[in-house]
Amino acid sequence: MTGILQSVRLLLLLAALASAQLIQAQDAEATQQQLEAVANAIAEISGWLESASADQSQQENKLRESELALSEANTLVAQIASEIRSSQSRLADLQSQQTILTNQRQEQEQILQQIIRAAYMSREESFLKTLLNQEDPSTAGRMLHYTNLFASYQAQQIENYKATLGELQQLDANLAQELDTLGRRQQDLVSEQARLLTLKEEQETALAALNDAIQSRNAELEQLEVNRAELESLLQEIARAMEGIRSFEDITPLPQRRGELPPPLSGELLSQFGATYGGGSLRRQGVVIGADEGSPVRAVHDGYVAFANWLRGSGLLVVIDHGEGFVSLYGGNQALAVEAGEWVESGSVIATSGRGTESLGPGLYFELRQQGTAQNPSNWLRLPD
Repeated sequence: MTGILQSVRLLLLLAALASAQLIQAQDAEATQQQLEAVANAIAEISGWLESASADQSQQENKLRESELALSEANTLVAQIASEIRSSQSRLADLQSQQTILTNQRQEQEQILQQIIRAAYMSREESFLKTLLNQEDPSTAGRMLHYTNLFASYQAQQIENYKATLGELQQLDANLAQELDTLGRRQQDLVSEQARLLTLKEEQETALAALNDAIQSRNAELEQLEVNRAELESLLQEIARAMEGIRSFEDITPLPQRRGELPPPLSGELLSQFGATYGGGSLRRQGVVIGADEGSPVRAVHDGYVAFANWLRGSGLLVVIDHGEGFVSLYGGNQALAVEAGEWVESGSVIATSGRGTESLGPGLYFELRQQGTAQNPSNWLRLPD
């Protein structure tokens, strides 16, 4: 009977293991299918953007090119600056180690000098003569033991000194290499910053040309309406392409965080939801948050980056799909820190703020939508008054 029970337990265990492996395989397959679905959705959205770009004016295309180039340059400058900070930190560590080893070498040199002096003082009284003059065998034995200990101590101090000299030599080489790397990256930073200034001038020129073209046609309101239609069209394409993506099951549904979402940017609220613009003909679908250019823009909730590119009227724009029909929009950025298709978590830096999309000053334009309907961000985020 005991043997039968053991066999049954073994069969149950094997069945459980097989079931677990099957579930893992199914989960892995489902995850891969979701990733492929996201990639296909992003490809469709990119295709829509390519078609939309064909309808842009020469001035709009020039602005698009300049702002995308500016984004890449800003990202590169930030990357080089980060590498320089890391290099400076490593350099400080190496210099600290050098100071410790130099002090250690000096202490060892003092010990060796004392050993040499002691050996010089005892040169006339040989150890063998002193040892043979001892009448007491136990005394002679102790002297032999102490002398061996002293000899071992001498040898160890010499080895320690040699090791310290070797470490210092390697450290000097590392310092020279780190200084060379730091110098080259600092030169790269100066060069890239100069290119950045040129790109900013090109951006201002392109923006001025676009504004002149709009004013010459007395078409400010018309352009604003075109910009809004472009954004609405993009959001409809994102909703269509991302429909069926089921990778949001492991995150807290956005409605459960209503009123608790972190703000995308720290700054003053320059324009409220529903405020009129365009001569009072249009109402704002989001809010404008003021901040210095280059301030970090963060995702308000987990989700997939559905769009990270330039869009007419929105500038450098990031759109994040949070599942259940919720998307958040971050417009008027200086540089993009994410790419379409990436998964981001709440609080992740997705961009740096830029000049904004209107004349309200530098900052960020932010929207939150549910099933395409604009939501008042003040009801969802911890925004400043």
